[in-house]
Amino acid sequence: MPATLGLIVLSVAGFLLVYLQAPVSWISLFTYSDFLIRDGQLLFLPAEGQYWRLLTPVFLHFGWLHIAFNSLWTWELGALIEQRLGGGLLLLLVALCGIGSNMAQFYYGGPALFGGMSGVVYALLGFCWVYNMLSPGRGLAVPQGIIVFMLVWLVLCMVVPTEMFGFSIANAAHLGGLLLGCAAAVPLALWRRRVEGGLQ
Repeated sequence: MPATLGLIVLSVAGFLLVYLQAPVSWISLFTYSDFLIRDGQLLFLPAEGQYWRLLTPVFLHFGWLHIAFNSLWTWELGALIEQRLGGGLLLLLVALCGIGSNMAQFYYGGPALFGGMSGVVYALLGFCWVYNMLSPGRGLAVPQGIIVFMLVWLVLCMVVPTEMFGFSIANAAHLGGLLLGCAAAVPLALWRRRVEGGLQ
C-alpha cells in the first residue's frame, strides 16, 4: 500500500521535526499560520499566497500518542480504501479532506498551532462508513464497534474541555473531516452502484 505508507512516512517526518526540536523557522513552514516566537510569545504572521499551508499541518504531530494513534488509523483505513479504490483516490481524498479540516479548524479557532492527521482519519472513517452503507459488499466495511468508539470519542472531546488535562484537541478539524468524508462517499458510492448494475 504505497500511498498509505507514504502518508505515514510524511507524518513521522512531521513528528520528528517537532520532537527533535527543529528550528522554529522550519516548523513554521508547515503550520497553517506562519509564526515566530518573540519574547517567549507566539506571534502569528500573514501568510498570503503560501497555499501549501492549507494541507501541510496534517503531517505535524506533537507527541508519541498523537503520531501512534494517527498512524495506526491511517494505516487501517487508508490501506482499506487504497486496496479497494486505488491509491490515487486515497491521495485525492486525503488532500481535499485535509485542506477542508484544516480550514474548519482555522475558521473556528483562529490562528493557532494545530496539526495532525486525525481530521483526515475521521474523513476516512466517514468515507468508509457512508460508502459501505450506500454500496455494501464492496470491501469498505469498518467494524461497527470502531465507528461507535470514534464517534463517542469525537463527542466526548467536544463536550469535555480537554485543556484541563493539559492538552487541546482540534475538534473542528475532526468534525469537519468526518462530514467531508461522509459527503465525498455519496456520489462515488452511487456512481459505483450504477456502473456495476446495482441500480435498475
